[in-house]
Formats: sequence, structure tokens, C-alpha cells
Amino acid sequence: MTTLTETEKFWGVDSFNAFAFPLNADGSLKATSTAVYEGEEIDGTRDFNLTPAEGSVVANVGNGRLRDTIYRAPREASRAELVIGFVNPRVKALLSGVNTYNVGEAILSGRMTNKQGSEPDVALIVTQRGHNDNGLTRFKSYLIPKGRIIPRDSPMTENALAETYQVTISNTKKQIWGKPYSTSEHGFTDATYEELVSEYPVAVVAWQGDGVEDEFLLPTDKPAISTAKMTVFNWDTGLQYVTGITKTVTKITLGYPSTGLIVCMYEHAE
Repeated sequence: MTTLTETEKFWGVDSFNAFAFPLNADGSLKATSTAVYEGEEIDGTRDFNLTPAEGSVVANVGNGRLRDTIYRAPREASRAELVIGFVNPRVKALLSGVNTYNVGEAILSGRMTNKQGSEPDVALIVTQRGHNDNGLTRFKSYLIPKGRIIPRDSPMTENALAETYQVTISNTKKQIWGKPYSTSEHGFTDATYEELVSEYPVAVVAWQGDGVEDEFLLPTDKPAISTAKMTVFNWDTGLQYVTGITKTVTKITLGYPSTGLIVCMYEHAE
């Protein structure tokens, strides 16, 4: 197991996986019980085309020549597109804020509805597989704590199906697990997204404490690689659980029942 440092280098291709997490009104993950909440996998992801907002350069011209320049921070939003190789009715309906429904045995959902512009806020994690400069497998992820994902329907052509999801990204003052950004630790107080490089794929899961249960299970098909690669937060306080917690690769146990939202970021096997 390796703790990566700021000298780690990465290169990769394609998009390995993507998970969307519908958010509550306060920006927290929508876990509803003590059962593990994994978000919604956007299956069939191919490409994630991120376009960070660009700043502008203002020139001061005098005496017929350039005298000075000032860089001005971006005035437009960053945006992205996620290219998907499958039609997934459940995910498209969830991201559009509508329902799926049956007529006979067929599954339907409304498209281009009156819900346009009122799509739910979501968090998004997109991961890419690659190597470091020693040829060892590494993973890069973009963590977007708050945005919206708007599915676009695919044309019907001779080419393989490809659906494009438009991703809008909002600035936020907290990480996905609720920890506020700070100048002392992070060097900033708000951000649009974070870039993460890890030894194994990352997952974010959550549980809603009920004041009774003190044991919280990870997904059975996705145990942690090691407890050193698990970090657990109380979303309500933004604090990491350091004491009063026991971790194994399959579960966490708190020293006391919790009524808050518990969020775990960890690395797992492919």
C-alpha cells in the first residue's frame, strides 16, 4: 500500500466509471437509512470532456504600445460533457427529476418536460484509469460536490449509440463529505471541483444514522483495500472521525450511535 505524494505523476485514457449522488437541500448526500448508500452508477461511461472556465487578460495600452496586463479571473462557468454508451432509463429519469413508468411491459420516461431548468442538484465523481511515470496503475478522479447533469438523447445513425450528458458545475464551500475548505489546510475557501489521484479506484458511500445503530457496512461487492485507505466524516460537523471509531475493510463501528449523516471515502479493488 502506498501513500501518494505531491510528486506523483499520472497519465490515462478514457473514463473508467462515474457515479452521481442526488443532494438534499443542504448539499448533503441523499442517504436515507443505515443501509449503505452508494449513489447511482452512470454505466457505460466513455469520455468525460471537462472545459474549465478561462480567465481573460486585460491590456493597458499607452503611447502606442502595451504598458501592462492584468489577468482577470473567469467570468463564465466551467462545464463538462459525459459521453455514455448505454440508454439507462432509471438514471436519465433521476437526473431529469422525473419518474419512469410502465405501459404494458415497456418502460417509459418523459423527455423535454416542464422540469427542464429544475433538475436536481447532484454531486459527481468521474474516474480514469492510467499509470504513473513508473508504469504502475493509478486512478485519477474529478470530485464535483455540486452541479447538475442533464441527459441529452442520442440520434439513431449507423454509428454506435452515444448519449451526451451535459454537466453544469457550481462553486461550493464544502467537500462531498461535508468538510469545509479552509485557507490553512486547502489554500482556498471555495472551489468548483477537486482532482484526486489514488492507487486504487475511489468510492464515496454514506449512511444516515438513526440514533440506535452503531455498525455501518460497506458494499459487500466493494470492500476497502485497507483501513489506511478509509476516511470517515460526520457531514453535519464536517469533522473526520479519529477517535471512537473502529474500521475494518468491510464496515465501520462507532463508539456511540449517531443521528447524523456519515460519509466514507475509501479505495477498493477494481
